[in-house]
Amino acid sequence: MKSILEPAKRIPVFGTYDVVVCGGGPAGIASAIASARNGAKTLLIEQGGALGGMGTLGEVPSFCPFGKGKRTAITGIGLEAVERLKKAGGLGVTADAIPWVVKDPEKLKVIYDEMVSESGAKLLFFTFVSGVIKQKDKISYVLIENKSGRQAVAAKIFIDATGDADVAAAAGCAFSKGDKRGIMQAASLCFRSIGIEKKKYYKFSRAIDARGGAKEWWASLVKKGKLAKIDKTEYRGLGSQEIYPGSLGHNFGHVYFADGTNAKDLTRVMVSGRKLAQSFVEYGRKHIPGMKNAKIVATGALPGIRETRRIKGAYELTLDDYLNARHFPDDIAVYDYTIDVHNATSNKKEAQKFDKDFYSLWLKKGQTYGISFRSLLPQGVSNLLVAGRSISSDRMMNGSVRVMPACFATGQAAGTAAALSAGEKTVPGKLDIRFLRQRLEKQVARIK
Repeated sequence: MKSILEPAKRIPVFGTYDVVVCGGGPAGIASAIASARNGAKTLLIEQGGALGGMGTLGEVPSFCPFGKGKRTAITGIGLEAVERLKKAGGLGVTADAIPWVVKDPEKLKVIYDEMVSESGAKLLFFTFVSGVIKQKDKISYVLIENKSGRQAVAAKIFIDATGDADVAAAAGCAFSKGDKRGIMQAASLCFRSIGIEKKKYYKFSRAIDARGGAKEWWASLVKKGKLAKIDKTEYRGLGSQEIYPGSLGHNFGHVYFADGTNAKDLTRVMVSGRKLAQSFVEYGRKHIPGMKNAKIVATGALPGIRETRRIKGAYELTLDDYLNARHFPDDIAVYDYTIDVHNATSNKKEAQKFDKDFYSLWLKKGQTYGISFRSLLPQGVSNLLVAGRSISSDRMMNGSVRVMPACFATGQAAGTAAALSAGEKTVPGKLDIRFLRQRLEKQVARIK
């Protein structure tokens, strides 16, 4: 049988809240903290056992830049987390840097726990959001699954910070996914190592780049049988980042044709990613200067998925908005990170386009673009906000707004708007944008 009919049954209601936030990455963390700080009874639901998403469970070694000028583009809750991590000695070797902040993922987990707890928001780990119950254009409940069974959670306002727009999709909201072919950016699996002599290793990696780039070097090793050949993948990355002396973080490898909303594909990313990492380290111990004593101490517990669903919102941010450093009357954040869209296949021209866009499309120093509040408002559901990677944007613009600092910013805006909407007994789309922007500025969020 291709399907079965599940018998109807009554399920318990876990609780009733003003605001429920689904997803505990940077967008969800900022959403929950902002919501609770603005007086809303808030619940944060996370599928894993720690907050932070790719920055902790996923082993991404650094934050993307919070801004490239003297004036930091992203402030508010995101920058607060960085400053608290610095005080805790968790910024590794980049203790005074804002661009590409290298971080200790274990200390960061504790910082996030503390910030959410101090805000007054409640937290529920090891819980998936598996569906919604709607009445007309509003969500009444999200359905959750965990060790306690299947339950429902009620709220006035919901925030989808899942990264994949899972709640929005379950509620029937329109979305886009991938490029024109429906193919998504390559996935990666990050890992952490010890025992690498940084100076020798970095000198070697620079020499590889000077000889024409690493892509051809990796391919030649696979062709010669010196690295394991793994279907639908490529070895990528020598530019690892030092977290602490002797400990490097690696944003490593490409796994192609993986849909982050498909469990089989996610499984393949994890299995292939671990093979790529082990094969590289085994080769490096024998052949790469500085890697004689290298060992992997952790691989990501989450796959590095760069894109899935992008909602169709009240406004779609575009590449043209980015290139023209455009701002809007309803800006709830500003940012200046480049267009970071990894190639979807191993095609050489696609890889070259990624490199060209990444290095050539940086805005001029001091320029920023605005993130419109309307890009957080999905079509068709009035009491839902979307924060993080899945906000309404075209594919190229998504390459900038998908990264962690921007996710903090859209999350803080979503959480603040949700709390204000709940308090005013209205929906986010009808909220006075001047009121929201004033509240964000009071919370040290940069909006212009």
